[in-house]
Amino acid sequence: MDLLGNKINRLLVKMGRYRSKYTSHRNFLILLSFIVGVIAALAAVLLKLTVQFFEHRAENMNDWMNSNWLSAMLPLLGTGISFLLLTRFFGNRLSRGVGFIIHNIITNKGRIEKRHTYGHILTSAITVAFGGSVGLEAPIVATGAAIGSATGHDLRLAPKDVILLLACGTASGIAAVFNSPFAGIIFVLEIFLLDFSIPFFIPLLISTATATVISQIMYPGKFFFIASESWNMQAIPFYILLGVLCGLVSVYITRSVDFIEGYFEKRQMNWKSWLIAGLPLCILIFFLPGLYGEGYSTVTSLLQGDYASITAHSLLQSYSQHAWAIILMTVLLLVFKVVCSCLTISAGGNGGIFAPSMITGGLAGFLFSYLVNLSGAFQLNTPNFIITAMAGVLAGVMHAPLTAIFLLAEITGGYKLFIPLMIVTAISYFITRKYVKHSVYHKSLVERKILTDTSESDHF
Repeated sequence: MDLLGNKINRLLVKMGRYRSKYTSHRNFLILLSFIVGVIAALAAVLLKLTVQFFEHRAENMNDWMNSNWLSAMLPLLGTGISFLLLTRFFGNRLSRGVGFIIHNIITNKGRIEKRHTYGHILTSAITVAFGGSVGLEAPIVATGAAIGSATGHDLRLAPKDVILLLACGTASGIAAVFNSPFAGIIFVLEIFLLDFSIPFFIPLLISTATATVISQIMYPGKFFFIASESWNMQAIPFYILLGVLCGLVSVYITRSVDFIEGYFEKRQMNWKSWLIAGLPLCILIFFLPGLYGEGYSTVTSLLQGDYASITAHSLLQSYSQHAWAIILMTVLLLVFKVVCSCLTISAGGNGGIFAPSMITGGLAGFLFSYLVNLSGAFQLNTPNFIITAMAGVLAGVMHAPLTAIFLLAEITGGYKLFIPLMIVTAISYFITRKYVKHSVYHKSLVERKILTDTSESDHF
């Protein structure tokens, strides 16, 4: 092993000399950003396609059986396999979430261990493919960051260049999943708290553009595509009210994550915690089938006007044409989505709160517009309110309003809803910051004094 390591080191030294002789450092970084963009995009797309394939098989199985009792048991199996991989194969050294990336940027010069380049893909694919109620975005972010970090470290680049490639990998993963390159760039700037500069910005543009192209080649359709329509100026008061609702929902999500995951963090991760979290997860998914997997299909059906689908395979299926059944099921899904997400992670699964926040926001927007339309007081465009509420809750939970605005603007195929998106996200962010000082990504880092607490000097 030592001999192999010495040979690799000598090869890297030769590459460094060749690079310094034939190209500038800036051009070399641009080339590397392109390579990192390709690799991160391939990883993100393959992970997303794999999970979608298995989720569709579960839907077909439910249709064939006219029940979801079997698929409701699958999350226990998926989290169990992920738990064994995390504890036995990775020895509890595979950090989950996004916070550890920020920690490594601050304390370890962007160095991320290579096990993160494949560990998150493996464990999250199993977790979500078997119905774990979490999102793939956090594992994709972690994988992209690890790919960029490993590339920079192996080539013996300076810490600032390693962090740049880490950011390129992260932004590329987001860009590939949502076909939203600009949102990917803003995400790394807002969440990783990186300083903006033109030399830093150019490689990010290259990597995210590359990732978007790779995604469109491998998957010409859209993972999550919705076409927004023009909005009505008379609906502005309702968008303001929706912003307030999104802020309250964001506070609920953040505090639920703190409470549930905080409870399980006090316990050692073992087979008992797997059962204590996993069994309630399966029970909730049995009674509320819409909680299975990421949940984007539920919101997509609502956007297409298929409201009855929200009760599919549930005990309320025979009442799908009744407004009270749709309202009740929407409320239950809205309340328990974050609970299931926390239980999935606590049971040993791997995933993030990104997708659950968007799904919960979409449900809140649908419920709000559905109730207003049902009252006859005003006719609201339901898809527009679903879209803007998704951005509002995402902005509140992540404390990243710009990411939420541009992400939803890009994946809806245009910027027709830009003003409503700004209104809803601004109000939601303002309300959330009043009650929750730090995002789910930054809270633990501030508590451990890795990040400086700037909330006291916040003008808002």
